[in-house]
Amino acid sequence: MLSCLRLNYLIVFLFGMMLGTSSVFSYDMHGDVQDQAVQTNLAAMAAFQVHYTNFMYYTINLDTPGFFEQGVYNTRRANGHVEYVPFTRWRAGPPVQTDRALDFYLDAGNRGFYVVRLPGGALAFTRDGRFRLDSKRRLVTLTGYYPVLGEAGEIYFPEGAEQDISISRAGMLYMAGQEVARLRIAVFKSFKEMQTLQTVNGSFFTLTRPLETLDGHDHYKVEQGWLEQNNVLKAINGDIMMARNGWEMNQKTATLINKTLGTTAGLAAPN
Repeated sequence: MLSCLRLNYLIVFLFGMMLGTSSVFSYDMHGDVQDQAVQTNLAAMAAFQVHYTNFMYYTINLDTPGFFEQGVYNTRRANGHVEYVPFTRWRAGPPVQTDRALDFYLDAGNRGFYVVRLPGGALAFTRDGRFRLDSKRRLVTLTGYYPVLGEAGEIYFPEGAEQDISISRAGMLYMAGQEVARLRIAVFKSFKEMQTLQTVNGSFFTLTRPLETLDGHDHYKVEQGWLEQNNVLKAINGDIMMARNGWEMNQKTATLINKTLGTTAGLAAPN
């Protein structure tokens, strides 16, 4: 039987996790909880914690272009354990016009990404099309200043004003009408396989294993002076309160069940 002290420890642990990041939760973290009702409430608390964390993350990134909504599926395994498995919703966010020369919108059926190089040389994939030129006139991301890759590597522009930069729908960059480089665009073949992409911050992603891509410039088009906004379409503030209230409700229910079990045990074995 679960002691009051152990239940309180689990409740405090889960509340502390609300300040952390999303992950996979299961009954494995409550292996010594014997009562099914308490197990169910602790599992619900873990689920609400994940949703709460995600909704707070959405609020912080409301104005981050190319930011993707993340969530969890509640999955019961064959052994009876319930897990909360993260997923990314790859639906494109709405386009917004900026008229900025180095803002690019990528239309690739929700599966296309710009390719950038992270510190250390690893590749990352993003739909945040806010770019700029660094001191070397190299094309980099506005967030993090990561080099944006072309089909032949990093992209450098000759002297000239940013207003002289243009791009074709097939991703060919021009400076004052002269070809500079073609953007390297990755269009992944399978949405299911895209779930294996690992998020860096909600708008940049890295590979956990090789993924098959579609070749050819006919699988995407690039629009200059536009950006893809984040794809979170929920009523964010209301959902935050829903998740918080759901967590607190299950916490109180689990505590009440535990007190009832303690009272029952005391009546069954009086001094």
